[in-house]
Amino acid sequence: MTVVAIVSIVIVFLFLLLIILPRVLMGLKTGKLKGKPVPTPHKPSARRIKSGAKTVLYFYTPACGACRVQEPIIERLRKSYPDAIFKIDASVHREAASAFGVLGVPFLAFIEEGKLVSAKVGVQPETAIRGFFSE
Repeated sequence: MTVVAIVSIVIVFLFLLLIILPRVLMGLKTGKLKGKPVPTPHKPSARRIKSGAKTVLYFYTPACGACRVQEPIIERLRKSYPDAIFKIDASVHREAASAFGVLGVPFLAFIEEGKLVSAKVGVQPETAIRGFFSE
């Protein structure tokens, strides 16, 4: 086996390990939560979640490049839905992030009637988030 082939295999393995595996694990965790009452370790959002109103939890970290892209979208939406979107710094609120299975950011949890409707990882378009509120 050539050195190039070995390096290629190592790169593919690292890609799978570092990029794909966390997304699969997050999907498994959120899949278990889907349709069930969500945990409420994040105190500022707990009252809203327990009220049954539509809620979006936006998990981010200050060092995340993709979060910097998502941030202006979230801020525009928070003007339209000031009490419905909660920003949660996953590096500070580790218990809340762990409860939702967050292994990568940005991560959005869409909650209705106290239950997880869906969860998305990666930058989400404004129309997708607005669509949740208008359904």
